[in-house]
Amino acid sequence: MTDPGLISSFLQTTAGEWFMILSLVFGGCCSNVWALEGVLKDHPKSGTFLTFSQFVFVALQNLSSQVELARSRSGVIYPKLKTRNVPLKRWIIQVILFFAVSLMNNYAFGLKIPVTLHIIFRSGGLCVSMIVGRVIGKRRYSIAQMLAGLLITIGIIIATLSAPHRQSSRSSDTVSTMDESTGQPTSWMAHERDYIAGIALLAGALFLSALLGLYQEHTYRLYGKQWKEALFYGHFLSLPLFTPFYSDLIQTYSAYTSSPSLALLSIPRPSASLFPALFTETPTSFSSTKYFDWHELLIPSAMFALALNLITQGLCVRGVNRLTTRVNSVTVNMVLTVRKAVSLVISVWYYGSGVTWSLVIGGGMVLLGTILYSLAPGPKGLGPSPSDKDKPIPTPKTETSSRPRPILVEQKKGDAIGDQWEDAEITRAGNDSNLQSDPLVSAGLRYRQSPMEGSAMEKNATKSR
Repeated sequence: MTDPGLISSFLQTTAGEWFMILSLVFGGCCSNVWALEGVLKDHPKSGTFLTFSQFVFVALQNLSSQVELARSRSGVIYPKLKTRNVPLKRWIIQVILFFAVSLMNNYAFGLKIPVTLHIIFRSGGLCVSMIVGRVIGKRRYSIAQMLAGLLITIGIIIATLSAPHRQSSRSSDTVSTMDESTGQPTSWMAHERDYIAGIALLAGALFLSALLGLYQEHTYRLYGKQWKEALFYGHFLSLPLFTPFYSDLIQTYSAYTSSPSLALLSIPRPSASLFPALFTETPTSFSSTKYFDWHELLIPSAMFALALNLITQGLCVRGVNRLTTRVNSVTVNMVLTVRKAVSLVISVWYYGSGVTWSLVIGGGMVLLGTILYSLAPGPKGLGPSPSDKDKPIPTPKTETSSRPRPILVEQKKGDAIGDQWEDAEITRAGNDSNLQSDPLVSAGLRYRQSPMEGSAMEKNATKSR
């Protein structure tokens, strides 16, 4: 029978951390999508500038965790980067994948991809992670999990074919068939070209994201869960890759600063008519004088939405990276899919984004497939993959029943039994990057063979000989 005190201790050690992670993921990421859609309504082709701004903000936000003060031989104190736990060449591949995924996802907004479809399509990351995990990671999934992945795929296809933007484009082509710039008749295929290119970008980003998840998981398994280091170097080392987009960044920045002004708040300032009133001889004129004038603090609306997007992006990235240290890539995609469903509801409710019944059905199938996957029996990606062979010490098999663990009676020293088991657990805790497969180990509460139990059972075995 399960010890209630054991469960209570486990919940106390992990409930607070999980509450923080889920708050960052759902609160930060949903707010980020809400602010992002506000920017894209007026500046749909600013995906590259948004990606660059997000990378700069996250890199500066995490700079303090990777910098330390050093003293030179002459006594001068200067800042320097801390010694990396992961080799730099290991980060290079991850940086390239991360940069490509982020840029492709944001650039797709400028190719006639509505936010609602963008959210649904990116939810296919769970299915793609299963495919990549099976082909490259040699992982196995149950039939129920594969059916859930198939349901997600069908839902994405239905949502893609019924995007509201495509329907409006076709209807507008039937009304206006002349291009003002060339004077030539236009076809609805001209409008579909950008849409198809956007879908291709999103599809490519899904596969690259799945590869990134496996690569990051392998990095954590080799060098430990250095999520802060990954967060900083993943964004900082990506900044030079924006050099080819310099002209586009400058142009978008100018468009942002020239956007309509937004009154952020009003600040008081002494009135100009106050000082002449101090020298007047008529008390009535003094009493009618305004002491303060309220002046509005104006900021370009696009810059305000960008600032809000950056702040929430930092919270979102921090939550997702902390989530990746608890579960692996497939489970991360499952949690993010549920988050995207919440963002979809907010987009439709607040912005009145175009929605059709086919889009609702497709989104519902994606959400249902995600739920079925989480409830399906079989490996859910919470433990080490079957191909994981880089553990220096194998973990003894644990029994799921409540009976005591069997003891080898051939052992000469009873105390060595408990010590050997504890040493194996300590070594595994230092090298296994998937401690979440056994929550009791990560909480420090896993049952270990007691030396006294080993000694007593050995004595009984000796007497029976």
